[in-house]
Amino acid sequence: MGADKALLPYKGRPLVSHMRGILIQSGIQDVFISGDVPGYDCISDAVRHDGPAQAMYYLLERFSTDYERLLFVPVDMPLMQVKALRGLIAREDSVYYEGYPLPACLNTGRGNPESRSVRALLDSMGARSVVLPAAYDRSMSNVNTPEDWKAIAS
Repeated sequence: MGADKALLPYKGRPLVSHMRGILIQSGIQDVFISGDVPGYDCISDAVRHDGPAQAMYYLLERFSTDYERLLFVPVDMPLMQVKALRGLIAREDSVYYEGYPLPACLNTGRGNPESRSVRALLDSMGARSVVLPAAYDRSMSNVNTPEDWKAIAS
């Protein structure tokens, strides 16, 4: 992308603030930012640049005595809908939408520390895929290139 995705301006504020707002609207009371985003209180990765699966595993372990489940939402999904997240939150087990490893709502204190991909981590946790309602298809769009950003931000 050539820039920190979390700080890209979206609807008048940084994307990280936009996504935080979606989480709060979804009913999440405690929102944590994983990684390092300048100007924000964040939880640094245990090993910098070790990938999202390792960051998720670290957080699942770290918060295992504080929370039963964690909802993981990437910062680069600005079209995410509150109802789509609530669909995951409403389930009691570790779940994600079929075809999309993220967002995912996962039970804490589990998983294989050797998982190198999010899908491998989900498999190691016995996470179950659930069908994504068609109304939320567009909300699963993520931003990986300047072209993706232009299409979503316009």
